[in-house]
Amino acid sequence: MKSMTTVRTGMENVFMAKKCLELIRDIAERGICSHNPENVVYALQELTQVLFERTGSEDRVFEPVSAEEIPDLDWLYKELDFVNGCSQDLTRPN
Repeated sequence: MKSMTTVRTGMENVFMAKKCLELIRDIAERGICSHNPENVVYALQELTQVLFERTGSEDRVFEPVSAEEIPDLDWLYKELDFVNGCSQDLTRPN
């Protein structure tokens, strides 16, 4: 269940958007560095799922908007932080 939308100023939203992108980068980087193809697919699937959940529909095309216009980045950050934590095993030796 999504939390209520947090009202932020434009600059606060830009800051939170950057934090979300840092998590996306970290998750993707672990997928890229993994030697196990299943881990690569896992990272991609998890990121895709979170981003599709964000749009509310798999049929919707992502449209670029400024960070000031993105609602509820706190929820997105929490979801990405969860995936980030789960994906940390991707670079651990088996």
